[in-house]
Amino acid sequence: MQTKQAFTDFITETNLTGSGKASSYIRALDLLGQMLTIDALGFSDGTDVWAITSENCIDDLMGCVKREQAKGDDSIWLSTGIAPSYLTKGYCSAALNSYKQFLLAYNEEGRLLSVFKAFEGDGKALAQQLVNEPSRLDAMVDLLSKNAQGEDVVRLVKTRLNQRVFRQMMMTIYDNRCCIAGLNIPALNRASHIVPWAKNEVARLDPCNGLYLSATYDAAFDQHLITLDEDYRIVLSDCIKEQGAEPAVQELFIKREGQPIHLPKTFLPSQAYLAQHRAVFDL
Repeated sequence: MQTKQAFTDFITETNLTGSGKASSYIRALDLLGQMLTIDALGFSDGTDVWAITSENCIDDLMGCVKREQAKGDDSIWLSTGIAPSYLTKGYCSAALNSYKQFLLAYNEEGRLLSVFKAFEGDGKALAQQLVNEPSRLDAMVDLLSKNAQGEDVVRLVKTRLNQRVFRQMMMTIYDNRCCIAGLNIPALNRASHIVPWAKNEVARLDPCNGLYLSATYDAAFDQHLITLDEDYRIVLSDCIKEQGAEPAVQELFIKREGQPIHLPKTFLPSQAYLAQHRAVFDL
């Protein structure tokens, strides 16, 4: 059910209207799976909608749904009594359309990550290649042509996509371990930009502009309470040192002052980016 959860996250992230689309679309696709179990109506790609990762298959399934809608009361699916309003009122069609948008982004993410895994070169060159890769997400504009917020949704999807790709790159480069504490719980770790996302568009997908940090260290780095020197050793701000008598501050920060981070084997953090971070550091 990994795809189902990913679709749920996608709907929640891109729902600009605030309506409860996520739950209704999930319900519609679950019910559609039940309908396919009763009669697949020539659809040959299985009854588990969440196992479908091909946009073309979704188009085929959309055709089945529209044909059954057109049959009205004569539809074999309606005769089962499985929430008929989801079919007749177009919820299944709308959910499939949204699921196709999701698959475009989901498959694009996988494609960009395959470029990263096969790449040989420096971080800036990789970032440039990822940015210049022809994007299939523009196809979403056609899917959203009747939606006044369509272009806003596409922009949001592209931003979220790039953020997820950057996070996956950081997880891979740092072997899913915080480079300060060694913590390997993904839910507690963050893909941190050295130069913030909003400050340098070119560096957004540069893996050398990243660190993989647990949430506490990510927040401290983002607020310029800690930084790294030219030898990748941890430097503490005066604000942190002033709280040094606190046991938690001692354990989390004071004891680590001057220690080097765990460096990755590839795509070392750029000292040029770190110099920019140090330039506004709270000494």
